[in-house]
Amino acid sequence: MKLRMKNTHCSLMIAALLPAALSAQIGFYNNFDIALLGDMPYGAAREPAYERLIADVNEYRPLFAVHIGDTKSGSTACDDSQAAKTLGYFKRFQVPMIYSIGDNEWTDCMRTNNGAFDPLGRLGLIRRTFFSTNDSLGNTVVPLIRQSDDANYSTYRENAMLVVGTATFVSIHMPGSNNNREYKTVQGAPNKFYDNDLEYTARNAANIAWLRTAFRTAKDNRSSGLMIFSQANVFENFLVSGLGATHSGFTDFVAALREETQKFDGQVVMVSGDTHYMRIDKPLTKTYPGCVSAQGDCTPVALPLESPGDRIYNFTRVEVPGDGDVHWIVGHVRLNQRNPFSFEFRLVPGN
Repeated sequence: MKLRMKNTHCSLMIAALLPAALSAQIGFYNNFDIALLGDMPYGAAREPAYERLIADVNEYRPLFAVHIGDTKSGSTACDDSQAAKTLGYFKRFQVPMIYSIGDNEWTDCMRTNNGAFDPLGRLGLIRRTFFSTNDSLGNTVVPLIRQSDDANYSTYRENAMLVVGTATFVSIHMPGSNNNREYKTVQGAPNKFYDNDLEYTARNAANIAWLRTAFRTAKDNRSSGLMIFSQANVFENFLVSGLGATHSGFTDFVAALREETQKFDGQVVMVSGDTHYMRIDKPLTKTYPGCVSAQGDCTPVALPLESPGDRIYNFTRVEVPGDGDVHWIVGHVRLNQRNPFSFEFRLVPGN
């Protein structure tokens, strides 16, 4: 059903429809919470725990929820019925659901235990199943601004934006598996579907354009905070070993993220998953993540064990629980505070 909310909740719907400059004038919704989750359910055995999590989110009643991707495990079949099951789970959330696609849903589907599917065929299925309209997912929906509204990026319906008061939220389709760049091997065997990075190159350009659009929207809206939703862990997995890749699939995105964050007066949060480690930290510096050399093969810069003195303090990384940790994060949004975002882990009873 369509979102039908009274008073303050109406600002959510209106803000998504209006240009950023106008939505900034909607100032009567300053305090709200959102639900952040992802990398679940990992296999049929954990579906009961996921169902308890959905019930817990529904009881809490956040303004909206976000699933950052990996809606199944890396060894679960990528058939049509799995996509239908995922959609069914999303409909059980009583609040609007924003979904960012993970690698388990398509890039890894060429694996034998996934059904040996053509990944691009699975990506087409995901787009048709989950992004056929401009509405969010969930039992209650809200209209979203989609990158595909621009004819130059009509393919990328999954990239979405929502403006709530002076906060900007954006989803960007950037999955693990090195962002599908140089994905030449699969568990030691050649990847027969490798496309010489045609898919990666086009989507990477669209993603960077969408990231810059989000920052521009946040500035025009005088947003005190921008929150980015994307599945990949661009820090610990800046260059994933064992895929046949010698170049990071995240280099261009991280460079744009670093540049835009340093020019932004407010707070930037990137919510991701991928490595299944519950954390809230500030890993972005002027050099990390990155490559030792700007030319040739990528040798990743080592994670600094101590503060290097060039940390970018208005950036925060939030990694959601996942895999066996079937819990979620409450994102507190307080737009009348200097730092509008804070977070707490919500542990689901029984999980």
